[in-house]
Amino acid sequence: MQQQPRILTSRDPRRGQIVAAVNLAGRRAGVRPGMRLSEATALVPAEIHVHDPQQDLEELCALAEEAQQFSPLVGLEPLDKKIWAGRSLHQPEALLLDVSGIAGLFGGEVELLQAVCQWLQGQRCFGCVALAGTPGAAWALANYQLRQSSSSTNSAAGDLPACRYHRGPLAGDASAIAGLPLAALRLPAETVFALSRLGIRQIGQLEQLPRGGLATRLGEHLLTRWDQATGRCCEPILGLHAAPDWSLQHTLEYPISDRSTLQELVRRLTGQLAERLGRRGEGVLRIVCRVDWVDLPPLVMQLGLYRPNSDADHLQLLMLGQLEQQLRRLTSRGGPPALWRVSLQATLTAQLIWRQSELFAGGEEEAGQQLARLIDRLSSRLGRQQVLAAQVHREAPPELSFSFQPLTGRRPDGRPQDSYRKLSSRLARHRGEPSRDDPQRRPTQLFAPPRPIQVAVADSPSPVSPTLAAQAGRSPLPPLPTRLCLQGRWLEVSAATGPERLESGWWRGPSLRRDYYRVATQGGGWWWIYRDLTNGHWFLHGAFD
Repeated sequence: MQQQPRILTSRDPRRGQIVAAVNLAGRRAGVRPGMRLSEATALVPAEIHVHDPQQDLEELCALAEEAQQFSPLVGLEPLDKKIWAGRSLHQPEALLLDVSGIAGLFGGEVELLQAVCQWLQGQRCFGCVALAGTPGAAWALANYQLRQSSSSTNSAAGDLPACRYHRGPLAGDASAIAGLPLAALRLPAETVFALSRLGIRQIGQLEQLPRGGLATRLGEHLLTRWDQATGRCCEPILGLHAAPDWSLQHTLEYPISDRSTLQELVRRLTGQLAERLGRRGEGVLRIVCRVDWVDLPPLVMQLGLYRPNSDADHLQLLMLGQLEQQLRRLTSRGGPPALWRVSLQATLTAQLIWRQSELFAGGEEEAGQQLARLIDRLSSRLGRQQVLAAQVHREAPPELSFSFQPLTGRRPDGRPQDSYRKLSSRLARHRGEPSRDDPQRRPTQLFAPPRPIQVAVADSPSPVSPTLAAQAGRSPLPPLPTRLCLQGRWLEVSAATGPERLESGWWRGPSLRRDYYRVATQGGGWWWIYRDLTNGHWFLHGAFD
C-alpha cells in the first residue's frame, strides 16, 4: 500500500464518473465511495484507475479458495436484489467462514483471528475480521465496528496497516450489535431511511417496536435480517465448491507421514479428475488441492492453466512440482507432518478446443500447445502472479495505457490468447511513418519512470511564420529537436517527426500534457521523447528496436 491516494472509478448512468473505491490515504483526505470524481480530485491529487468488477470478483474468489486452510466451508457474502445501505458496489466484498469446532486446531479463538489476519497481511490485504455466533452478527461487527474506524489508521509510507479483529459473543447475544447502525443489518437504503424518520437509528431500538407492525409497514425482509443477526433463525453459508463431478477426495484410515504416499495420492486423484474431464469434453483452468494435516493448518495449493487441459500427464507434472516445493518448505522446519485427507477440486473449467490434426508436425497448433505447456510450468514454479501478459487500455498517456494480468486461470470461456506471431508479422511489415493502427507507432521499450534529458531545438521552429499563423487563426508549430544528450553524450538528430499531443483525462486529477517526438540519431538509435508542457522539461520515454 502506498501513501499516495489511489481511487478506482466507475461510471454511473445518472451521475457520470464516481468513486468506486479508495485507499486509506484517500479516505484520510475526505474521499468516500459514491462521491463524484470531480469532487474527489478537487479534494486531493490522486492516482486514478478504472474499476474492473470482474477482476475484483476473481481476486476475491482466489482468496476464498486459499482461505480453505482455515475452514472447509468458505463462501462469499450473499447479495439481495437491491444494494444495501452504506454500500457503493453491488458485488460481494467479504468472505464468510464456518469455523465451528476449528479454533482448537489453532490454539484458541483469538489465535485463529490472529492467524487469519497474518494470512491477509501476507496477501497484501488490509482486512477487518470478526468472530461471532451468526454470519449476520460477524458481518455487522466487521463492517460497522471495525471498518468505520479504519480511515483513521496511521501507517508509514509504503507500510500496510495491521488488520483489525474482534471476538464477539458466540451464543447469538443481541447486545453485541445493539449499538450498531441499522445499515449493519444489510437492509435496503429505503428501509433504513423509513426507520430513521421514525427516530430508529440503531439495531437495539428495534426492540421498542412491535414485530407485527414492522412486518406490515416495512416487509418481512427487515425481520428476517434482524433474526439472522441475533440468532433467532439460521442463515446458511453457500460455500465456493466445485461441482460434484470435479471434486475428489481420499481419506486415510490412519495418519501417515510418508511423502511418497502423499505424492501417489495426488497423482491418482489428478488422473481421475483428468479422466472425468476428458469424458465430458472439458478441460480444467484452475485446480485447488487441499492437504489436511493432523497437527498443522491445512495446506492449500492453487494451480492455474493457460488454456483448458485434460491431459493427465501434464496435470500430474504440474501438481507434483508444486507439491514438492511446499513439502520442501515444511520439512525444512522439522520432520514431515502426518496427513489424514487429500482433496482435489477443479474450480474453473471450460470446453476443450478441438482442432483438426495437421499432416506434418511442427505446425502452428503444435507450437501453440508447447507455448501453453511452457506457460503452465512457469506459472506452477514461479507463481501465477509472476507470469503476466499486458492488457491494453484506451488511455492516451503511455503509462496508463496498459496493465499486467496473469496468463493462467483467467479465461472461463476457454478462448485462446492473442497470437504473438501476428504481432511480429505486423512489426516486420512496418515501413516509414506508422499508421494509427500499427503497433510500431509506439516504442517496444518503455522507461519507467521517464528519464530527464537535455534537448537542443532548431532556431527556426516552423516554415510558417508567427505572423501568418496568427492571421490564419493557428498557433505556430513547436520546434523539432536537433540534438539529444544521452548518458553525457550529445547525439545529432538525423530525422524527427512530431509533435503528437497526448493528454490525460480531467477525471484523473492533475492534467498530463505532453508533446511526443519520434527521433532517429546518427548512431542508429531510434527514440521516443516528449516535452512536458507544464514545465517545459524534456524526457526520454521509450526506445524502438
